[in-house]
Amino acid sequence: MSVRRSLIILALLVFSLPALAFAVRTNNLQRGDSFRNWQLHVVQRGSVAVTVTAIGAIEADIAVRLSFTEPGRVVEVLVQPGDMVEAGDVLVRLADENERIAYEQAVLSLRLAELQKQALLEPPQEWEIRAAEANVASAQGAYTGILNAVSDEEIRAAELRYQQALTAEEDARRTRIEADGGYPEEYYRILDAQIGTASFNVEIARLQLEALRNPDNRDQLGLAGARIAQAQRELERLKAGPSQAEINRADVAIRQALVQVEQADLALNRRALTAPFAGLVSVVNVEEGALIVPGQPVIEMVDSAPLRLTVQVDEIDVRQIREGMPASIELDALPGLAFPARLEQIALFGRNEDGIISYDVRLALETPDPRARVGMTAEASIIVEERRDVLVVPNAYIRLDRNADTAFVNVLSPDGTLAEKEIVLGLRGQDASEIVSGLAADDVIVIDLAAQGFNLLGG
Repeated sequence: MSVRRSLIILALLVFSLPALAFAVRTNNLQRGDSFRNWQLHVVQRGSVAVTVTAIGAIEADIAVRLSFTEPGRVVEVLVQPGDMVEAGDVLVRLADENERIAYEQAVLSLRLAELQKQALLEPPQEWEIRAAEANVASAQGAYTGILNAVSDEEIRAAELRYQQALTAEEDARRTRIEADGGYPEEYYRILDAQIGTASFNVEIARLQLEALRNPDNRDQLGLAGARIAQAQRELERLKAGPSQAEINRADVAIRQALVQVEQADLALNRRALTAPFAGLVSVVNVEEGALIVPGQPVIEMVDSAPLRLTVQVDEIDVRQIREGMPASIELDALPGLAFPARLEQIALFGRNEDGIISYDVRLALETPDPRARVGMTAEASIIVEERRDVLVVPNAYIRLDRNADTAFVNVLSPDGTLAEKEIVLGLRGQDASEIVSGLAADDVIVIDLAAQGFNLLGG
């Protein structure tokens, strides 16, 4: 046992003696003068452990400062210092109306692209085929109607009228040229008027012929023919199903819509600050309504899985421990609770403080518990050796013969007398020891507080 541990035990005993004396006095009043100054204990089975104890503070492996990557106004603060959170929990939220609308629109566009591909791959209905066939017949009828709107006979008759008008114009001009002088002026005016009338008739005939040969008719025929081809292609497409090119285009549209959804989702998620891991919120530097600057620390967190404890073990006790040993941790802030832990690491090099050599020993709590928080003072008891379901006696009832290395206890006989009995000890713990032989369960052992040589340390 180290000097430090012995000092702790002595201090505990000094403070416990008044209570012990009070218990003895109460017991004496009940049992009479023959049991004055006696303290009794019934031997039972239990556990004995040899431990190395040390003190430290709870700490975490990871501590982070969280911030937003873009500006905004805080609309919600969901945590406060001391809260335990899980990975992915939202801590602070910025205004996100525009981002949310953009995300919903992107989702609708993706759904539309998926429905369009689904419709593309579905087989045609009977009514769709009949409608496509009717479109082909209608386009063909329109083409025939335009084609038969002017017959060849009508065009030849118009050409003949045009030639006749040209001939009449030439005759009128020849008559005017051949007219000799000597006619009245009125005669020449009549000839000129006949030339004008013939020229007018030529123009009328030409316009009528051009109207029959109107290029618009050819354009209408071309459009009608194109409509026939389009209607036929649509009918063939319905019967044959979508082409691979159409399917590929539909897939491209879906992928593009999916990318837009992902981008909108990222933009929306950037408006919420989430926990990167399960841990403890240690600092909150923001409140609702505040304006956020990118990179400004908003939340500070520490990792709570697992929490660790680093203690200093003196050079005498460090020889008894090794990595992997179980331990129990008690927190000053949570008296009466013990948290299971395990020894993770022993420093290779010691530190010298006022001539006392100690080594850093790191332990990890095995079970996360929100009641255990970073910074709490803790005492670790490293279990060097433990035996369970054995006869156990508190060390205060044992008297050791240092020279003979034997142990004795006072046993209360049925007649009320005391008899000193030698016992064989097994594992010796800090507060109690294992009894290998010399006692049985339910034996009553006694400390005579008034006897000379009584020593609560078992000396």
